[in-house]
Amino acid sequence: MHMPTSMGYIGYIRDRFRTAVFSNSGWSPVIAGVLIGLIQIISYVWVNKPFTVYAGFLNWGQHIYSSLGIKIFGVPKQLPLFEPTSAGDIGVIIGASLAAALSGELALRRVGRAIDVIEAVVGGILMALGVSLAFGCNWGGFISAITSWSLHGFAFLIGAVIGGLLGLRYTIYRIESEWRKSLSMVYEKRALLNSDSSSRDASYMLLIPLIALGILVAYYAIVGSYMVGGMLMGTIVGIVLQRSRLCFATAFRDLFNGPENRRALDIHKGIAVAILVGSVGVFALKYMGIRDPMISVSPVHVTNVLGGLIFTFGSIVAGGCASGVLWRAGEGHMKSWIAILSTVLAYPIFASLLRPLTSSFPRVFLPAVVGWIGSFVAMLIFIAAYTTVIYYLEYRYVGKQRLH
Repeated sequence: MHMPTSMGYIGYIRDRFRTAVFSNSGWSPVIAGVLIGLIQIISYVWVNKPFTVYAGFLNWGQHIYSSLGIKIFGVPKQLPLFEPTSAGDIGVIIGASLAAALSGELALRRVGRAIDVIEAVVGGILMALGVSLAFGCNWGGFISAITSWSLHGFAFLIGAVIGGLLGLRYTIYRIESEWRKSLSMVYEKRALLNSDSSSRDASYMLLIPLIALGILVAYYAIVGSYMVGGMLMGTIVGIVLQRSRLCFATAFRDLFNGPENRRALDIHKGIAVAILVGSVGVFALKYMGIRDPMISVSPVHVTNVLGGLIFTFGSIVAGGCASGVLWRAGEGHMKSWIAILSTVLAYPIFASLLRPLTSSFPRVFLPAVVGWIGSFVAMLIFIAAYTTVIYYLEYRYVGKQRLH
């Protein structure tokens, strides 16, 4: 087989790389899970914390309120570019934009119906309320919590499953409701300003995230800030999530929505792998004393379950989880930008009201309770049980169909 004479070796490699990495088929959620687990470990080493989202949103919201002269919801301790979680959030948007541009999926998508605006606002508010109760979102309250060996992550998971079921019921109601159809007449028909084909031809769109990334990296290099690590970790997360279409809202909404739950089950497989890889790495860092064992170990109570429920339901209403709205915003979804603004404005309010009431609950670091070996064995049992449930649901809803 001969290469076309018009395409040199570099061009051939570039074409093969783009086809393999940025094709429309996307990445396997399991591969995404491996990468997310590794990112958690690297983030611990580089910025002394796992990847999370809402601390950055809190920083943004406090800056907005402070600029308006409102100080009662807290004063930001750092500028957005120098708060590690905020830097990571910015990185997710840039990374998702970069991946979307390379795969021909970067386009400005308008909000076409009034109900979409309402859902984005209400969903964002509910997410902020849930995070305030659960001490974290689907990252800080769930996957990063569990990989940090904190009990509050398991409490969040219980609430997330229930919230997903409620979210599914709402989604079914929303689709079937005549009210939604009548209200949609208020707004113009949804329009895609840049279609797939136009996005592919408009390679100049790739320059936007590239320039933003280049400016930020150069700035961090000039000022000598290690926050470049948080931003780069976020950028990688944005690329991984956009390419794998991995969203926790989808995972929990459709978990029991057989036979339409194949995508959700695949995402849960990726989550299980991420927990396995991340928890083993973080275990080593904390066991060897390289990192403080209590990093990302938050209070646990029934409020974590309630918060997980409210957050997950809110994320389904909003159209994306904490990271989901970030990478969708990077793709150009205006509904996600509205949800981000809504939750950014709501979170400082809820946090200032609820955190004083919940901060006194005990922080449970699992190895401190059952020992290092005992907790490690318990984690392996949990991951095995988690995976068994996922494959059982796959067999029940998908496998049986193949047999008939």
